[in-house]
Amino acid sequence: MKKRYWIVLILVFVLAVTYFTGPVPEEPKYDLQLPMIASNLTELDNYINDKESKKPTRKDNQARIEWYGETPGKTEYSIIYLHGFAGSYRDGYPVNKNIAKKLNANIYYARWAGHGLEPQASLDNFNGENAWESAKEALAIGKQIGKKVIIMSTSTGGTLAFKLAAEFPEDVHALINMGPNLEDDQPGTFVLNTPWGYEIASLISFGDNRKIEHEQQIATQYWDTIYPSRALVDLQVLVETTMIPETFKKVKCPVLTLYYHKNFIQEDEHVEVDIYENIHKLLSTPDSMVVLKPLATPETHFVGSDIKSKDTEIVEKAIEEFLRNKLDINI
Repeated sequence: MKKRYWIVLILVFVLAVTYFTGPVPEEPKYDLQLPMIASNLTELDNYINDKESKKPTRKDNQARIEWYGETPGKTEYSIIYLHGFAGSYRDGYPVNKNIAKKLNANIYYARWAGHGLEPQASLDNFNGENAWESAKEALAIGKQIGKKVIIMSTSTGGTLAFKLAAEFPEDVHALINMGPNLEDDQPGTFVLNTPWGYEIASLISFGDNRKIEHEQQIATQYWDTIYPSRALVDLQVLVETTMIPETFKKVKCPVLTLYYHKNFIQEDEHVEVDIYENIHKLLSTPDSMVVLKPLATPETHFVGSDIKSKDTEIVEKAIEEFLRNKLDINI
């Protein structure tokens, strides 16, 4: 019995050493310099269109500016829309478009690095650093096309939005978050940012690629449905290395957070919504300029998307109320 006992102990020890000395996902380095962007708006428009035309993007997934007027011109407000992980501008459409129209604002629909591409290239170069670079470029573009930049976002787009507001407080006029990913609500995701994280991701995805199915056929055009399983690890690393108290404490602008919640059973299943209230308390924004609003009728994580949501009108009305009452905008 003693011999067996020691054998078991040795095996446990070897397994523990093997696990804790295994490869760990590398922590991203988040550069804090905004990229240089063309000040001539026609040149900027051409630059974006030319860059996107060289990518194997799926139809209608390209990044682009939607100008308020018939020709490029700077507006009082600009909106940059940051979609979620494996998503596109349609995960917040038509709310994003309609709000921009009511604000008489130009809107930039960003496309994260690796997103919106044909399956063979989908999320191939996605990681935390590249996602951050995409977000910084979006902010730089927003500054050129509008005097005051409002960031609208869905899911992990909210992760990047909070990070932008924290690092560039003078450049972000307000945040409008729809179901922001401040902590993943999927069981076991925490193990992805641990030793052997990439290997674990392959195991839970049953291979090197992850496949996602949607009830709505059109969603396969606007969401990445096949992508490398390692992207799940890089997503978790992005969230865990940015959504920390130090980030939230640096946010000073007005903040609106909308999310699906009917009751403790019927609520957002993609992200952890119970932490929103405590996160809002960490912000340096005056309490009077922070709004947290649960919505019962969208019945989806993607509250602003007409592909997924059962009620986008309530989302739009909540945003209009925020713009009127908190930002004093006549809308």
